[in-house]
Amino acid sequence: MSNPVQVIILWMGIGLASSNILELGPEFGDQSQLEEPHLVMFYAPWCGHCKSLHPIWYELGNKLSRHPVTVARIDATLYRSAAETYNVRGFPTIRLIGKDRALDFVGDRTAEALHDFAIKGSRPLLPRVGSLGKLRDLQRSDDVVFLSVGTTDDTRKCLTLVAPQTVHETIIAEVTNDAVVKVDKESKVQYINENTEKRVDLSISKSSGVIVLKDEKVFEYTDSLDDCLQLVDWIKSERFSAFQVGSYPVIHPLLFLKYKIAFYYGDDEGRISEMKQLASERGSIPGNFYFVQVSKAEFIENLISAFAEVGSIIVYEPGTEIYSYSSDPDKPIKESVEEFTNTRTQFYGGTGFLAGTKKVWYRIASNVLPLFYDHPFIMGIVIMVPIGLILLCCCDEQRSKDDPIRQVRSSESHMDLLWADKSDAKKEEEYEEENKEVRGHDGEEEAESEEQAEEKDEELKKEE
Repeated sequence: MSNPVQVIILWMGIGLASSNILELGPEFGDQSQLEEPHLVMFYAPWCGHCKSLHPIWYELGNKLSRHPVTVARIDATLYRSAAETYNVRGFPTIRLIGKDRALDFVGDRTAEALHDFAIKGSRPLLPRVGSLGKLRDLQRSDDVVFLSVGTTDDTRKCLTLVAPQTVHETIIAEVTNDAVVKVDKESKVQYINENTEKRVDLSISKSSGVIVLKDEKVFEYTDSLDDCLQLVDWIKSERFSAFQVGSYPVIHPLLFLKYKIAFYYGDDEGRISEMKQLASERGSIPGNFYFVQVSKAEFIENLISAFAEVGSIIVYEPGTEIYSYSSDPDKPIKESVEEFTNTRTQFYGGTGFLAGTKKVWYRIASNVLPLFYDHPFIMGIVIMVPIGLILLCCCDEQRSKDDPIRQVRSSESHMDLLWADKSDAKKEEEYEEENKEVRGHDGEEEAESEEQAEEKDEELKKEE
């Protein structure tokens, strides 16, 4: 029998964990009324993935209890209006919802990943940087930091549009002190990146502009600040480090950018170092690239709809879906990238009819054929039963053509059908003709019977 004290402690623990989870109801829907960001799980009681997520949710409630974010959940099958308001299409759906933001969680539903998503997604928008110490604090939490220098009202409005969409991925801050960033490339300001212990020069060529600190370098936005859409597109395209370790949460946002992607499928340390070196040498290769190392074939093969060998290099352009492929282990990655940029290589993929047909065949080969290897008996039944039924129908039709008895029956049935198709008037005419023939035949029989009767009467008279 369990110790009563242990039972009491267990129930107290469950109660404390549950108390940190806010149960939402039908009143949830207007995000403008939220005092602080809410990390919300839209779930269904029958959903298996949702059930496995509940313990993690209780853990998050405890970890985030002292942070300015509320961990909540709502039964989307019971309160459908809230699910419709936030466009919930599957379970579980996890979103960070606040007055000025609504962010979707994409990735592995682990406690660490969800905790990081909640912390970054709930931080203030457009924080102000007035010292190098504040800048170092920002870089401790993010590898990529955008700084707006000499921010005008129009630029601030533009940054206010993009910041809520990217706050969980990067930081966009306003510089309020000239000592942080110098508006002259001749007189540079340096600070030490504590992660790499390298000095980074901070400078900008204009009195008003936007720069990004990433990959131990500074890159400046060179187009006009008056074009808000172009600035937003640049920020979204630059919000990740140039080198990434590939997984679905990493690859998915890259596919919506204008930058090309160079994939390495393998785990060779030399190749990985080569990719990191290329990522740090931005500008040595024409065009803008992301470099992604992938250790699982499914990520890259689903992308290009083709089978890839370990050690292969794939250079991919998201907009056109064209790619180049090299499985030569001795070929430098830089050479593959340059050939793609200069169109001196063979291209695959695309968005045309042939490319679409290839994708269909790949999905059949990658999804259906493995089932034959894993479950040959079951797949044999699934495939052969319909084929057997078709063959039986065809054979039965052939026997009908060769069998004379069936042919006679078939001809009789055919005559019946022809008779049924005749018009009513025609049927009446034929019916009258038949009646006439019957009447004529009956009249002849009556006349013969009368003659025979007269002959018998005459014979009787002669005998008398």
